[in-house]
Amino acid sequence: MNVQNSTQQPPITSTQHRSQQLIDLLRTHYEVSRDIRHGICMLNGGMYDKAQAAFQHASQQGCADRSLPSFLAACLIGNGHLRDATRHFADMVADDETDTRAQIRLALALWAGGNQDEAILSLREAIRCDRENAELHFQLGTLLTAMDRIEEAELRFTQALTIQKDYAQAYVSLAMCCGVRQAPVEAVKHLKYAQSIRPFDARIGLLLTQAARAAQQQGLSLAVHAQMPLEDHLSDEAGIDLLSRVIEQEPDFVNAFLSIPFDQIDTNIFSMLLITIRIALERQPEHAELHYHCCQVLERLGQSHEAINEGELAVALDQQHTKALIMLANLYRATNRSHDGASRLEQAIALGADYADVHVLLGHLYRDCGHLDWARSSYERALALNGHYVEAQQALTSLATR
Repeated sequence: MNVQNSTQQPPITSTQHRSQQLIDLLRTHYEVSRDIRHGICMLNGGMYDKAQAAFQHASQQGCADRSLPSFLAACLIGNGHLRDATRHFADMVADDETDTRAQIRLALALWAGGNQDEAILSLREAIRCDRENAELHFQLGTLLTAMDRIEEAELRFTQALTIQKDYAQAYVSLAMCCGVRQAPVEAVKHLKYAQSIRPFDARIGLLLTQAARAAQQQGLSLAVHAQMPLEDHLSDEAGIDLLSRVIEQEPDFVNAFLSIPFDQIDTNIFSMLLITIRIALERQPEHAELHYHCCQVLERLGQSHEAINEGELAVALDQQHTKALIMLANLYRATNRSHDGASRLEQAIALGADYADVHVLLGHLYRDCGHLDWARSSYERALALNGHYVEAQQALTSLATR
């Protein structure tokens, strides 16, 4: 923590690297969101060339079909060594309709082995046993489409939608069948439903644009009225849960968020981060580092009293948590509790936090309490550690005039 006197460029720390990584991820996510919004505006205005360009650019970024929490979690898992979080992600998939997935895997394995008729038969048998399973109808329709059996494929996709009305991909597949038989107006109708379900999906926006253009080329005029996506980071419960497991394994990712300058990050992201950490704490309530990071995020959100509670929990769980002690000292000073702040810093220094900036803060706290001699000693210790510490020099000068 001590200020170093060096003209050399400081090395890039792990936190700096992660901070830059997160800035890049956030920038990509918001660039994609802007492209999608621009594409929707152009599509609704009938400017199909511009709409197509915007949706294509968004699709190339590779994150248009994810909410922000899911996108961040997936990227961080992909770039790290987060085995437990990765395993949880796999378990989420495995636990969802296990029997259905096994039946679909069997059919796809048969298909990949060149046994197309057997693959179709296996799905028909699965549907006979479970007629109200939208996924089975959809998968059968997909295989039938690959065999150019478009008429029955449409029936299967329609049946899937009868069972599950918000099945966006079934609408997309139904629209593709319409495209094969040169029925762009019907394709537009189905794609409008899909886009209303997944307005953040650039691929659907692109397909809707292409279908609307095809209708126009046939001399048909259509009003699309595509929907704008909502920027609601907190609605993706599964994504937030997965991100919480990433942070639970590597809490220092929070430092990367916190190191991003205020003007480069939306406050709503910190609200999302706070909920994410609290979900992790529900699983591990005795995780001192998570309480410390919760304290940091609350402070960033301006919730000082709640931040103090979390900082105190971190110290109660780990009495040698010097970072939490220093954080508490700052929070106590901000809430006019300088005596408490000084006490926490004394503990931190006794544990080895003998840094110039810590002694300057302790000096400020002593000064606030009226202990001017103690304050002077703290500033002098800071200067002994760093002779060019301007804040310590100014504080000493200020004391001399009192």
